Amino acid sequence: MRRFARAVLLSGLYAFITGCSEADLPDDGGQEGRSGPVIVNSSSMAAPGEIILKLKTDAVPASKSGMSADRSGIDQIDNVLGAIGTVRFERLFPECGRFEERTRAEGLHRWYIAEYDPEVPVAQVADLLSLCKDVEVIEYSLHPKLCGYSRSGSVSGNIPDVSASVSSGRTIPFPFNESGRTRTLQWHYNNTGTIGPVSSLVGADADVYAAWQLCKGNPDVIVAVIDEGVKYDHEDLADNMWVNGDEIPGNGIDDDGNGYVDDIYGYNFIENSGTITSSAEHMHGTHVAGTIAAVNNNGTGVNGIAGGSGNNDGVRIMSLQCISDSGSSSGSGLGGPVRAMKYAADNGAVICQNSWGYTAGAVEELEWKRGSYSALSEAMRYFIKYAGMDENGNQEGPMAGGIILFAAGNDGSDELAYPAADPAVVSVASFSYLGTPASYTNYGTWVSMAAPGGDLTLNTVYGGVYSTSVAEDGSSYYESLQGTSMACPHVSGACALAVSYYYGADKRKGLTGEDLRQALLSSTRHVDNWYPGSYSGQMGVGVLDTYNLLLTVTGMKQVPPQHLSAGQTLTLDLGEYFPSVQVLVYTVSDPDIAGVSLEAGVMTIEGKRPGTAVITVTDGTAIRRTIDVTVE
Repeated sequence: MRRFARAVLLSGLYAFITGCSEADLPDDGGQEGRSGPVIVNSSSMAAPGEIILKLKTDAVPASKSGMSADRSGIDQIDNVLGAIGTVRFERLFPECGRFEERTRAEGLHRWYIAEYDPEVPVAQVADLLSLCKDVEVIEYSLHPKLCGYSRSGSVSGNIPDVSASVSSGRTIPFPFNESGRTRTLQWHYNNTGTIGPVSSLVGADADVYAAWQLCKGNPDVIVAVIDEGVKYDHEDLADNMWVNGDEIPGNGIDDDGNGYVDDIYGYNFIENSGTITSSAEHMHGTHVAGTIAAVNNNGTGVNGIAGGSGNNDGVRIMSLQCISDSGSSSGSGLGGPVRAMKYAADNGAVICQNSWGYTAGAVEELEWKRGSYSALSEAMRYFIKYAGMDENGNQEGPMAGGIILFAAGNDGSDELAYPAADPAVVSVASFSYLGTPASYTNYGTWVSMAAPGGDLTLNTVYGGVYSTSVAEDGSSYYESLQGTSMACPHVSGACALAVSYYYGADKRKGLTGEDLRQALLSSTRHVDNWYPGSYSGQMGVGVLDTYNLLLTVTGMKQVPPQHLSAGQTLTLDLGEYFPSVQVLVYTVSDPDIAGVSLEAGVMTIEGKRPGTAVITVTDGTAIRRTIDVTVE
């Protein structure tokens, strides 16, 4: 009866807004031939009871006045909200203190989220809102889905010490006091060619041991983990959790004015609470966090790539809980991850780790390109632009701007999987201890790179990625999992270690998110011989090499502007700006102003006539440098 009454009310409301009789209503809900808001990601995958919309500039209330908790203060929209049983209508990105000005400058204050009676079909809600003249964009709230994982069998029992099984492979020193058993199971950091009784491929790893000889972490570097909640009191994570020192725990007040109450270790966007939760069933975020920053040299558990040396010097994990059901599409809608990405930028994170997405092929490429209108796309751009920056646009963190990492997905498909396939992010595929593409990994020309994610089909004890977890009784635990979900945090951890190395004890500034992205993709090892058949050329530019990344990122600096007179020449040694000058290609915006030649990495610039020109130089992989030339 309730559903029937609601249907009658909605039908009547449609007729009222359009001025049509119910008999005249078109079969397509009135969309065909009628201009209106952009509708993004319309899909049967949409979460019921939640929809996101962007209001036109002149329709946005200047403040909360005129609004209630479930209404907009705009009559036409409020008629729809009332008819669909709306229980909450609010800004998608809440007012955020010192960052409110830039939030408004980017138009993010115009995004709203409505929570309503889930029995009302999402398509019907979108159709009604599309009739409202003050609505600019309507976005279906797609379910975020973890890049699913499989658990190993038990890893208890007699696991051989890696020191007893090292063959003629890599013998890089291990600098910490965690057990040989742990080193055996964490082959993904330093693969010696033998894992316990199992033969493996030397170097099929993330090359972490060598990187640890250079740097072990830096507590000024914050990594946002958008996932299930991280067990913040885990024995091997607690010391490396981000703590919001401007917030007083448990007082129910937004002490720091960032729009969120009691956000101590991050925020729970599912429950709209500062309380982060985890369990044995919901341990995915905890496992991801351990690969990035489990505490090193504490004689306990596992090692994290950027987990420090045991002297409180590991990078920090910010837990942004957005996924509520491990390995399935059920749970909260898109609102949580969208909000989390902006929260991360405003609260100090410079690396954004995402092991979630949509099933390969589920979102068409054309539809995602319309995602340039999407709240998620705008939040990603915001993070990349503003992470590490203060309200005046000055660098206040260890990097200026941010980098976003996404797992490529576990569908075993070469179809596009979003958001990983978005060119603004780095997408990560997965390989095994044999260097082979993992049996489940997505692949394709859209993949950025690969990292070890394990493959338990090869071996149920040694084949996975070993990291922190949660026991059945809620206590600290460790286990092996497989998935691009496990590959992606290797790259996030390596990025965190690279930023730590660049920033250093003297807090060196100047590194940008784009610099890091270029260094990451240009420092990979090219191992297409690992990938036979259809995988060849489909696993990105190469595999993660953490050591080479640290070496590369230290040399990432911009070429200063060049000034010369007409008839004058000058030379630049590009070896100062590129890790390799073997393959350099350049273009000149106006060769009539600046003549250019390049030989053996040395560029000669000749001033021809007064004016300005831009020289763009690339190294054939990912590093791109521009040189502004002024001829007087």
